Amino acid sequence: MKVSVIVPVYNVYNYLDKCLTSLVNQTLDDIEIIVVNDGSPDNSQEIIEKYQKKYPCIKAYKKKNGGMSSARNYGLKHASGEYIAFVDSDDYVELSFLEKMYECAKENNSDVVICDYYAVNEEVKRYMKCHMNYSNDDKKEYLLSPPMVWSKLIKKEILDNEKFTEGIFYEDLDICVRMLPLVNKVSFVEEPLYNYYLQHSGSIMTQKTFNNHLLDIFDVLDNTKKVLEKDYSKELEYLYITHLLRTTTLRFLDYPNMEKHLARINDTMQKEFPKWRDNTYYKKLSWKVKLICFLAIHRLYVSLKLLKKMTGRR
Repeated sequence: MKVSVIVPVYNVYNYLDKCLTSLVNQTLDDIEIIVVNDGSPDNSQEIIEKYQKKYPCIKAYKKKNGGMSSARNYGLKHASGEYIAFVDSDDYVELSFLEKMYECAKENNSDVVICDYYAVNEEVKRYMKCHMNYSNDDKKEYLLSPPMVWSKLIKKEILDNEKFTEGIFYEDLDICVRMLPLVNKVSFVEEPLYNYYLQHSGSIMTQKTFNNHLLDIFDVLDNTKKVLEKDYSKELEYLYITHLLRTTTLRFLDYPNMEKHLARINDTMQKEFPKWRDNTYYKKLSWKVKLICFLAIHRLYVSLKLLKKMTGRR
């Protein structure tokens, strides 16, 4: 088996058909599509069964709800492919997604292959780069690329040794960093082969009520520090800038009474990386991102909320 595709399913009835259609029509042969119904309360199982009856490459499983990481780990137990791909069930892929990723992996003897993607919804289709070209070192480029497993093709033996941490948010950032010591060769396919559906109203990251698991970012970054601080200090600093100072600040602004948590972000940056503005990779970021970081570090949250509203940033 060349590739096993793992598709966790939870409450995505309106998106699942498009996702599975894009997978069963892949141009690469010798693949299996492992669909894990993670206790979905909607009618997603009806769609899964329809595809399972029609397409032999579909292997369907049902389990008690345990979250994204639990469903992915469950799928990994049943995977037999040389490489693993993860596709979120509200997303869809280009028909050549697996073929181009697998061919790149074999040609370069790669442990991980990363592609560009489109961020999409009903109104927009935005090209997103994953190969930042900030460094000549492919492993550093791996760390600097957006840390999502769904933009990657990963050699199965790596995931035999590193499983997803269950019961936390930011599980992709967590495992992408933990995989690094096991990765020797990284390659990039600089084409948008994956279509990431911009967070819809049901997403855990867009809930109106604050979820305490959003605070997991602090623990995940602490664990990241343990892995990276010796050999990848500048890349580690960049991850704190982009994921904590920028993204987490913007996310927390959506909720009331966040003063304590926003202060924790600033205190963490000042303590861990007091010279973060000198970071080589930060200097390569756009002026918009730098403006967000400036407003965040100076606690100008009213201005930051206004900027967020004007630009529609998350």
